Amino acid sequence: MTETGDWMTPKARMQALVSGDPYDRIPCIPSLSDHAALVLGVTVAEYTRSADLMIRGQIEAYRRYGHDAVGLGPGSTGIAEAAGSIVAFPEFNTPYVVDYVVKETTDLDRLGMPDPLTAGRFPQFLDALAGLVEALGDEVPIGLTLGGPVSTASNLRGAERFMRDIARDPEFAHRLLEYALAITVPFVREVARLPVGFTIVDPVSSGSLIGPAVYRDFAFPYQQRLIAAIIEASGRAPVLHVCGNTRRNWHLMADTGAGALSLDNVVDLAEAKEAVGDRITLTGNIRPTETMFLGTPAVVEENVRECLRKAWDSPKGFVLAMGCGLPIATPPENIHALVGAARRYGRYPFDPGLFRG
Repeated sequence: MTETGDWMTPKARMQALVSGDPYDRIPCIPSLSDHAALVLGVTVAEYTRSADLMIRGQIEAYRRYGHDAVGLGPGSTGIAEAAGSIVAFPEFNTPYVVDYVVKETTDLDRLGMPDPLTAGRFPQFLDALAGLVEALGDEVPIGLTLGGPVSTASNLRGAERFMRDIARDPEFAHRLLEYALAITVPFVREVARLPVGFTIVDPVSSGSLIGPAVYRDFAFPYQQRLIAAIIEASGRAPVLHVCGNTRRNWHLMADTGAGALSLDNVVDLAEAKEAVGDRITLTGNIRPTETMFLGTPAVVEENVRECLRKAWDSPKGFVLAMGCGLPIATPPENIHALVGAARRYGRYPFDPGLFRG
């Protein structure tokens, strides 16, 4: 048993959850991402453009907080960047697209296939993942966060234009989604040469932005195909995260082949457990802004108890995680409180009395 009271490494804990074996406590994954820049004391702009800083930042953050998975990745921004969209790198904020490569529909025809080993920051992420696997891979799961097809298409075209395409020129929208998938899969195959897992984030396919019919026709088939490609390349089913209220799409999301659904904090975990908890692992859904960024350690602890009350007994397992992206400037004491509360209240065998009331 470690000094934290854990008797499993994070890697063993996650493997036990996936296989249905006993484990010591609920895994806790705060998805620190660019917060690691603050841990190192460098700007986010410096961090997001350096494989060495990514490696050092993620290692230092893991040593500091003791969470259950370490990861990084291009999201959809980095994939679109590799295809020619222009990305800005703010000093203390997440990179974002400022110039979309597909301004006119005819622009799509002139785009080539970015080399997964040389285009954009792809080689930086490959180097950073390799460094993390070497440093931490025996102890903690290492993962890549990858943009989903709808969000990648939006970062090639612009979200407003792409939503208009879906309504007015659906044939072109499908062509753009095919291209988004085609430029993502070769990078997946290169990453899968490393022993890492995958998380797909596809916020523009949110139920808060598109209805079930649009999700079924324009998001689901491409997410399903990307997930199939990830499983074929890596042997592991990825996590699927879609922002906003996804309630009307849970069954389709579970049908994608994902290994887990990451649920936004606007979703009721108890409802999700009832609807699809017997089919797929659930992760979520600590409030990133109200709890983690603006709250206190006491607020964090209560939010952890709330999530555990609702989902600790989900049939296919539950992982305590963020409902959406962790704000970069989240106070360190709140991250410590999150992981500490997971250890305190999520201990196996579970005692619901610890987190009720």
